[in-house]
Amino acid sequence: MNPTLSPPRRGPLARLIAARPLLSFFVLSFAPSFAYEIVCILVLRLPLVPWMFAAPFIGPFLAAFVVTAAADGRAGTRALLRDLVHWRVGARWYALVALGLPAFLMLCVLPLPGALAAFRLEPAAVPEWTVGFVIVLIVGGPLGEEPGWRNFATPRLQERFGPALGTFVLGVMWGLWHLPLFLIEGYNHAGRDLSATIVPYLVFLGFTVAIAYLFTWLYNRTEGSGPIAIVAHTFFNVTLLPVLFPGVDNSLRYEVVQLAAFTVLAVVLLAATRGRLGWRGRSAAPRMRGRSPVGYPHGS
Repeated sequence: MNPTLSPPRRGPLARLIAARPLLSFFVLSFAPSFAYEIVCILVLRLPLVPWMFAAPFIGPFLAAFVVTAAADGRAGTRALLRDLVHWRVGARWYALVALGLPAFLMLCVLPLPGALAAFRLEPAAVPEWTVGFVIVLIVGGPLGEEPGWRNFATPRLQERFGPALGTFVLGVMWGLWHLPLFLIEGYNHAGRDLSATIVPYLVFLGFTVAIAYLFTWLYNRTEGSGPIAIVAHTFFNVTLLPVLFPGVDNSLRYEVVQLAAFTVLAVVLLAATRGRLGWRGRSAAPRMRGRSPVGYPHGS
């Protein structure tokens, strides 16, 4: 055999990662982020901004590329990169995440006391909101998290467990990944002690599970579009309340309403797609971008 055609040799660590890519991904997503966050929160006692911006990049983002490189080599890494810039999808999908999603979130405000009376457009808040949106999109979580949760983990979890159960697993892991941040008083309504933090965290965990079904459906219907997932994630992170409902707080009650609304949406998506969430499985025609025939690298 021509030695130039031989597959590259991999070290023991790379072989271990390649043998268990999903497990390796979650370990590498959690361990560095948790260690970094605990040091910043409990040891250095730093304020949330700006240190938090690094956590997603040393967690899900880095884990996705490390595991892909070990399991699938350069071809897999190139495919992952192509997913992250796969922006050529139908205009309706951008309209859905840029208009439909924020509209749905704002509808969740209406059950809150005084919300209808508070509704008005606040033009002065638009520039600050826009700057905040761009900053959060780039360094506030979406760009750092989505390559891992969606472009790496979603296809593998669907293949192993199916779309419904695989999405549930991902939603739980996504929520658990944020757990150290609830050591910060005020983060998503976390209190000073454990008893005052349990309920806000459970609401948050339930919410990540509920919206994971929307993200899986978007991922499948847009053939793994990274930009769609990143934009959608950003709208969840940057509230439009100051622009459309000035004076209404982003309260725990509001988050409970969101949890209920997106749980209903998840049930509707599961029912409408018969549990497949747009997943076509191995029988689907492949979208060949340097991948295996099922649309993602080998391994689970």
